[in-house]
Amino acid sequence: MERGEIVAVWAQKIASVWGPLPDTTLDAMPTPHGWCGHVQGTTPQLASAAAGQIAAAYGLPNRSVLVQQTDGGGVFLWAYQTASAADYHRQWPQPVIDGSEFTDVVRTGEGSSLLDYVRLTEMARKHQAEWRDLRSGRPVDIQRFTRRLTLLRAGVFDMLTRSRPIQVRELLVRVGVPAESLPDDVLRAIDYPTATMLTVPRARGVAYTKDSEGTDRIAAP
Repeated sequence: MERGEIVAVWAQKIASVWGPLPDTTLDAMPTPHGWCGHVQGTTPQLASAAAGQIAAAYGLPNRSVLVQQTDGGGVFLWAYQTASAADYHRQWPQPVIDGSEFTDVVRTGEGSSLLDYVRLTEMARKHQAEWRDLRSGRPVDIQRFTRRLTLLRAGVFDMLTRSRPIQVRELLVRVGVPAESLPDDVLRAIDYPTATMLTVPRARGVAYTKDSEGTDRIAAP
């Protein structure tokens, strides 16, 4: 649909006095997979409740309209021609690692923050736990496993915009994420070791010993 058609349908079927979002306006833009746009005159909650009616008005499949809240409580819509495209959108990894020093406070400086490393560490540990359960034959929710892997992959590439590959690599090594559990593009991006045993850089003057699990532990004095 062209922009004029999208806006006309909105005015006639959505923003009219009989529509689900009366007196609203849509600033629409066509996309290769449907359309998107800002909506003025409503709230994210009301727009979400009307998502099914919006899809029906445009002849789109059920659950093909997504509502996103913008800064300040605004409303942004994504409308897709297929349900699979909308589902793919829903699987986008959130939250992103953006250099924030504190939750919900965007950092303005350069480089990675401590919160970035905390978030990536948490992502790595959750993925590692899912991977161990999968390999050991325990019941695993594959959708959750895929979501956590996608989130970790996105976190790695977000971190690489502000950190050196060696910093990201050492974080994953210290967590103990197996190379076989990571996508090839992540392995290449951070030059991740693919040997059976991951090695952590050893501090000088510290004695190590092998434990029953075959991993290095600091030796007792």
